[in-house]
Amino acid sequence: MATISSSSTALSLLQLAAGTPVTATTIAVQRAADTIASLASGHAQIGKVTVNRQPSPGESKVAEAMFGVNHPSITKQKLDIIDKTAKALGVNQDDYASREDFVDALQKAFGRLKIDGGDAAVHGLEKELGLDKLGVSLQDVIDSARDPEANDKLTKALKKKAGVFGDDTDGNDMSPSLPGAGGDIGFYGRASR
Repeated sequence: MATISSSSTALSLLQLAAGTPVTATTIAVQRAADTIASLASGHAQIGKVTVNRQPSPGESKVAEAMFGVNHPSITKQKLDIIDKTAKALGVNQDDYASREDFVDALQKAFGRLKIDGGDAAVHGLEKELGLDKLGVSLQDVIDSARDPEANDKLTKALKKKAGVFGDDTDGNDMSPSLPGAGGDIGFYGRASR
């Protein structure tokens, strides 16, 4: 296999010896041809070596907080808490045709728990489910189950835990509390608090 050498100087000398005038244009064309030939043969030596700096751990954390997809949404976390609460109360959402029927069954099961076990049973279940760490009650979770998209007490507690700041009108705002975080329409700028 013949190798293609990129020797524009040698070609220029040969052209000069043959009587062909050597101009800056012919040299530039030859260099471009040499570059294409070396790229095609897999022996590209264009002459530039670049090194990309790796992000620092702090920069990585900021990027993850702003653009990461590994954090579940507030609404997903909220639905998980509602589901765990329902299971703890012995209610299966699949057994009910509507959300309203499901919430009514949750309310009845909660009422039975209060009657049968008293406040100690209610507080014990709240602690078992981790609701005490969020600062919400079983009743707050049941109220939240009526409209999982609402910005209720459970949503606000989850936002606070996640360090998410946004407007208080919509339960899905996941804008991180970092300067320059993306807005709802994809523009970047100063984060509002």
